[in-house]
Amino acid sequence: MALKIIRQKALKPKMKSFKVRVQRIKADMGKIREEQRCIREEQKDIKEKFGQVKRQCDQLRDETQLIMQQSTSNRVRLILMFNILRARQDGDLDKAATLTRFLKLVSDRRRL
Repeated sequence: MALKIIRQKALKPKMKSFKVRVQRIKADMGKIREEQRCIREEQKDIKEKFGQVKRQCDQLRDETQLIMQQSTSNRVRLILMFNILRARQDGDLDKAATLTRFLKLVSDRRRL
């Protein structure tokens, strides 16, 4: 009988420390679960922001492409105008008329 009591007393501190460790582990797991949830939310926010930046980048690329096309078109028209003026100064009215018609075609195509 005395041996049984001694064994029970010897087991009680071990059981108590085991329960304490289990509770500590459960608390740690709860903290880890909360941290993981926060990390997932932050990842979601970052993904959304990255998507917004990508869309803005695409929009800027499209706008830049449009500006480059307009600049090229303006340059062609200016060159044509300069050549028309030079042809008129040189008295080459046939060339001036041809370049004027071509300028009209280029300008009309730009409006479409």
